[in-house]
Amino acid sequence: MEMLLREMATAADSPTSKGRRKATDLHLNVGRPPDYRIERVIRSVVCKPLTQQDIVFLSHALMNERQRARFEKNRCADLSYQVGLERFRINIVESFHGRSISIRRFEPIQDFSKYNLPEQYLRIAEGHRGFVIMSGSTGSGKTTSIAAMLDHVNRSFHRKIVTIEDPIEYVYTPRKSIIVQLEIGDDGIPSEDIALRNLVRMDPDVGLAGEMRDRHSLEAAVKTAQAGHLIFGTLHCEGVAQAFDRILAYYETTEQQRILGTLADNLAAIINQRLLPSIKPGVDVVPAYEIFFPNSLTRRYIREMRYADAVAEMEKQTMKELGCVTYVDSLHRLIIDEFVDYQIALQHAGEHAEKLKGRVKGFEVR
Repeated sequence: MEMLLREMATAADSPTSKGRRKATDLHLNVGRPPDYRIERVIRSVVCKPLTQQDIVFLSHALMNERQRARFEKNRCADLSYQVGLERFRINIVESFHGRSISIRRFEPIQDFSKYNLPEQYLRIAEGHRGFVIMSGSTGSGKTTSIAAMLDHVNRSFHRKIVTIEDPIEYVYTPRKSIIVQLEIGDDGIPSEDIALRNLVRMDPDVGLAGEMRDRHSLEAAVKTAQAGHLIFGTLHCEGVAQAFDRILAYYETTEQQRILGTLADNLAAIINQRLLPSIKPGVDVVPAYEIFFPNSLTRRYIREMRYADAVAEMEKQTMKELGCVTYVDSLHRLIIDEFVDYQIALQHAGEHAEKLKGRVKGFEVR
C-alpha cells in the first residue's frame, strides 16, 4: 500500500514517463487497476484489475483496530495516513460493487504567497473576532486555503490556534503560535458535538470548527465567535448567496430570522472559492473567489432576511472599498494576469458572462 502512496508524488501521464506532475488522488476499486488523478484527469496504472480481496487487504493495511471496528459498524470510514512527510486523507466505503478506497494527497503547508490567494485572506486571518465561512464545492481548495491562512497566523503572531478535524489533514509546526489539533474519534474526542462544546473553553484566539454539517455545529461555531474569538467553518455550496440558503435549510421557518440575526451580529466574512486550470507555466490550478465583508447596511439586510439584497451590495464601490470581491472581479483579474484562459473564465462566470466580457473590453454591463 505504501508503494502506491509513494507513487502519488511521482505519478505521471503514462507508466513509462518520468514524473512530471504529482497525483492529487488515488482511487482503488474492484475490477479496475489503481487510478491516479493527475492534472484533474483520471489516469489508470497498466496492471491487472484489483479484486475485492485485494481492496479488503489494502483497506485493512490502512486502518488500525479502532478504525476497522468503526468501519464494520458504519460500512464507511474517514481517516488520515502518513508516509514519511507525505500526508493523506482516506475514505473507505462498502459500495454496491464492492469496497472502494479514495485517497487525497496533501502537500506540506507552504508559505501563503505560494497559493496565489488574495490579500483579503490575510486580512481575515489577522482578525481578532467573528465567524468566517469558507465555502465551495468538494475539491475547491477550502481546506488548503484555511491551512495557509492559519499557518500565516502561526508564523506571524503569538496566538493560540485550535482546530477540530475529522480527520486531521494538514499538520502545523508551531512557530510563534500555540497549536492544538483535535481529531474526532481516534484522538480521544468521541464526537464533533463534544469537541465543539469544548472549543470555547480552550480559550482559542483562532479556531477551525470544521464543516458546518447541521444546525448544532453551526451554532457551536457562532457561539464561540460571540465569545470574542475568530472562528472558521466550512460549507459546501456554490456562492455567497447560496451560503445563506444552506444555513437556512438547517432551520424551521420560525427559527430562520433568529439565526440570521445572530449571524448578522457575528459574521466576519464569507468566502466562496473554486479552482480553475491555469495556463501560467508552473501553476496547475489557481483559485477564483468571491469575498463578502458585511457593513452596517448589509448586516441590517441580513437581520431582515434580505440577504439577497446584502449580496447585491457587493457590486457597489463602497463595498469594493471595504474589500468585497465578486466572481467577475476575480475572473477579470485572473484573465489580465494571464492565469486562466478567457473561455474557461467565461464558463465559470455563469450568468455573469456578459458582464465579464464587458469588463475585459473596458466597459461595465449593468
